[in-house]
Amino acid sequence: MRNWLAKHPYAITSGIFMGILLFGWRGLGWGERQLGFALLLYLLVTLGIRLDEISRSLGGKLDRTPGEPESILAQLQAIHARLRRIEAKLPPAKPED
Repeated sequence: MRNWLAKHPYAITSGIFMGILLFGWRGLGWGERQLGFALLLYLLVTLGIRLDEISRSLGGKLDRTPGEPESILAQLQAIHARLRRIEAKLPPAKPED
């Protein structure tokens, strides 16, 4: 069951917000403004879920060949170290006249 919840976060969020909207409309007599505000909250929560998925995919393990760093951060650190070594080998820049 937990695996299904992790694979379908939008279905759960949509179900919860539909329940809130129906209860607010029928039980509490919400009008257009309240329903619009609830839909705005739904869009913000959905956007948050999507951004969380994106950040997890960026920070997670990559498809890599043996000997390569595991995460993007490790790859960026390796690139930074290589650039420092290249800069150290270059001759100093001549000042322009």
